This record gives sequence, structure tokens and C-alpha cells, in this order.
Amino acid sequence: MACDIVWETSLRNALALAKATNKLVLVSFLDPCCGACNRLKSTTLTAECVGEYVHEHFIAVRFESGVDSDQFMRFGVTAIPAVIVLDAEGNEIFRKIGYFEPDEFVSKLNMAVKKAAHKAARCHV
Repeated sequence: MACDIVWETSLRNALALAKATNKLVLVSFLDPCCGACNRLKSTTLTAECVGEYVHEHFIAVRFESGVDSDQFMRFGVTAIPAVIVLDAEGNEIFRKIGYFEPDEFVSKLNMAVKKAAHKAARCHV
């Protein structure tokens, strides 16, 4: 069964949902004129394995250059496509730049989930 990613349009809403559901926030930075961004959007982000993994662990929000320039500046994004993982407080956990095939993308997200879990465990000791 396909599991499409539900994209929030507000970082504030994404962070609130992440806090309420005990998930991380996946922030995607794209540009419609970028070939690698379009490929990521049309292949990787629509792959079933990616959708299922994102649905299970993340609240997703997508920003596009031009329209969301303030968010690009806020996060210091100068290369695209970029993916940043935040905890529910908005702290950056993980950042990756570039195109990734679906399986590799899930692997990168899994590293972010493990890093966040490790960080959370250290904070509760």
C-alpha cells in the first residue's frame, strides 16, 4: 500500500505536530528549476519505502526557493536539494545535501532517527 508523504506548509505547525506525536521534523529545501531537486521530488520522495518511513518517524515540511527564501536564510541553506532533520524543539539533528536514491535516502533518515534517539537518551540520564 503506497504511503504518500503529507507535507506541512508551516514549520510552526510541523514542530507542534512533532511534539504532539513524538516524531522528528523532516524539512526539505527544493528549487523548481533544479534538476536534482525535481528528481528527488519525483522519484525518491514518491517511493513507497520513503513514504512509509517518513510517515512512521517524521512530520514533513517542504520549502521552495523564492517562495520560502526566509526559511532558506534561517537555516543557512546554500546548496540544494537539502534535507534537514529537526527535533520537536526545532534543534537541528542532521543535514544532508544532494540527491539520494530511495533506499539510500531511508538509510540517511534512519541515521538521523538513531542520532536523535541517542541525543534524547543522553539528555535523560
